[in-house]
Amino acid sequence: MTLTTHATLGAVIGHAVGNPVWAFILGFISHFAIDMVPHGDTGLADNYKIHKVNRKRAVAYVVIDGIIALFFVLILANTRDIASMNTFSWGIVGSVLPDLIIGVYEITKTPLLEWFNKLHFFFHDFFVKRKGDVPLYYALLAQIVLIAYLQTKL
Repeated sequence: MTLTTHATLGAVIGHAVGNPVWAFILGFISHFAIDMVPHGDTGLADNYKIHKVNRKRAVAYVVIDGIIALFFVLILANTRDIASMNTFSWGIVGSVLPDLIIGVYEITKTPLLEWFNKLHFFFHDFFVKRKGDVPLYYALLAQIVLIAYLQTKL
């Protein structure tokens, strides 16, 4: 999933639960749950991690995704009357943190995070390895629709 999708879901969770600790925890858990849905990035990730090709494309995808997510969250935060910015923020932090941890692992390859990498990709690849992935184009369109729907819940 894109960081924007995760962040939007985290914001909705934070808004719904009204407690920053629960917003963080449920946002964190939601990351794994929604990552189970095939979302078109398996080929991109495999090219980066396994085949060592198109690495610039994968990095560009991640950087652009992060920039879009940042702007989207700022737009939401500045255009909505959010009762508790605290829970909103912690829901977002919890929902994007797993991908940030994976980024640290990819850069450092520290053995301390290897278990988390395995856990993350257990969920990420749960259905993809059994049924196959969807085309990235369709996945991005579906995520745009999901983001548009979720932001109406704020």
